[in-house]
Amino acid sequence: MVNIFRKYFALLPVLYLFVAIFLARSKVQYVYLAAAILVALTFAINYKRKLKPEIFLAYWMAVLAVLGLSAAVILSIEKVELLANPNRIASCSLSPIVACSPVIASPQSSAFGFPNSFIGIFGFTAIFVAAMTILAGATKLSKVWWRTLLGGIIFGAGFCTWLFHEGVYEIGKLCLYCMLVWLVTFALLWLVTAHSIENKYINLGAKLNKLLSYKYELIATTYLVIFILLFFRWSDYWTSLL
Repeated sequence: MVNIFRKYFALLPVLYLFVAIFLARSKVQYVYLAAAILVALTFAINYKRKLKPEIFLAYWMAVLAVLGLSAAVILSIEKVELLANPNRIASCSLSPIVACSPVIASPQSSAFGFPNSFIGIFGFTAIFVAAMTILAGATKLSKVWWRTLLGGIIFGAGFCTWLFHEGVYEIGKLCLYCMLVWLVTFALLWLVTAHSIENKYINLGAKLNKLLSYKYELIATTYLVIFILLFFRWSDYWTSLL
């Protein structure tokens, strides 16, 4: 079974996109469930498998890109539907705190004069194409190519940091599709940064290079910080649910 998934891995991200956007969009919980299944399958496919570092990275770039792309597409659809009907409750609005509608309707959701989700659609599509390019056999890409990819991801991570602050502390709501974008963007940041350092595409000095090579620890730490901040921002609400 695992070998079949390996052989047809390229179909899994496409299948996930179809399920998330066309079948599960009305329930954010289902989108997260589909995302968890895709991640679990990717772990299983690559478990104890000896792959070239760039191939291993490309697998995860493809998976993370489609997770972010699905969230960006759904946010774009929600934005259009809210413009058509301002009284509509977004599919990802589940409670007074976990509510996407106020975030999607806010000025911050169009930071550059158009919906931020359009940037996500472009950016995650570019990353997915880059991943598929590597998986198709283009493993000897130039230093400039990797630096450009990393530069785009750094911009995305910085933008996500700002959006996190605005959504959580200024608007005061948690958008679950936005959170999915944060999580995949920071994972991409640490994975691609570590790969770029290991292959000498960038050099940030011995100490910083060593620190940034701990990609999994950095991903875990980033996620921990995000969830701690979210917990303490609305600690009274979360504890009231217990």
